[in-house]
Amino acid sequence: MMNGIDVSKWQGSKIDWAKVKAAGIDYAILRAGYGSYISQKDPTFERNYAECKRLGIPVGVYWYVYAKTLDGIKQEVKTLLEAIKGKQFEYPIYLDIENEAQASMTKAALTQMIETGCTALEQAGYFAGVYTYTSFASYMDYAGLAKKYTMWLADYRKNYNTTLTRDMHQYTSTGNVAGIGGRVDCNRAYVDFPAIIRAAGKNGFEKEDNTMYSDTLKIGPVSGGDRKTMAALAESLNLPHFDAGDYIIVGPASEGDRKQIVAKAQSLGLGVENYLPPEPEEPEEPKPELDPTEVLEAVAALDKMLDDMDGKLDRVLEKLDLVQQALENPAAQQVLDKLEKAGAALAE
Repeated sequence: MMNGIDVSKWQGSKIDWAKVKAAGIDYAILRAGYGSYISQKDPTFERNYAECKRLGIPVGVYWYVYAKTLDGIKQEVKTLLEAIKGKQFEYPIYLDIENEAQASMTKAALTQMIETGCTALEQAGYFAGVYTYTSFASYMDYAGLAKKYTMWLADYRKNYNTTLTRDMHQYTSTGNVAGIGGRVDCNRAYVDFPAIIRAAGKNGFEKEDNTMYSDTLKIGPVSGGDRKTMAALAESLNLPHFDAGDYIIVGPASEGDRKQIVAKAQSLGLGVENYLPPEPEEPEEPKPELDPTEVLEAVAALDKMLDDMDGKLDRVLEKLDLVQQALENPAAQQVLDKLEKAGAALAE
């Protein structure tokens, strides 16, 4: 689980982002603007983006939508794309759907409008998401949208509705964070958006060919009760799972099963991240099997070599014996004596 904030001009133009980062904020969702005209771009967006990039704070974007028609949403997304052109975002690009005028639309019309906007973002290479709050979610096909896009839901109640799937939860609008004067919205992200977005090559990033993206999830830290709850859900979905210290590992899972696992984990206040199993150890090179025929041939060759050596040793011993016999002959001894005397005389 990652802790983040979302900011706009209402937090002022002088946010001290170094203090924000030091306060333990992991990411920020920046308002890029609202409406259909580039003049409605948020005046603090460029500075907030530059400061977050300078300090290594991952960022995403939201755009407040006024549209009520398909043409309207297309124009707003066009303006949004102009506002964020040339930038990179580690978190999704959200359409902020909460305008009161949209509540008068039919559920089907509002849902279609949102899908049209998200499709336009995806076609432009962005990771699209939808922001709204719990009561407003009833005006759209929230469950259907959640199957297609990542959802960011606001609900400030202690016992909020956990049946609505969300990958990010805005839990207060009155947060206090060092570096920001006044109140700020605070959020929790339950999935590893930077890893997912980079791996997919979205939001201005080049696709990383060798990026490892796991369909297995690491959930926790978990208590004993939460562990049993998550294990029971995994078993009901026929998913493998195992304990890993303070965590439970679930998967591999399909995209649909992932959403169910994430939704349950977030309802329990648990963190969820991608799990990559450790690289397997390199197997030892197998030793070649011995050929019995080759072994017998090698033994026979060794025996022959030893026999040859024995024969040569016998001949050497025979010659040494002859030398010994010659030296023991009296005539030979006399010759040796004379040679010794001659040598002594020469030495004088």
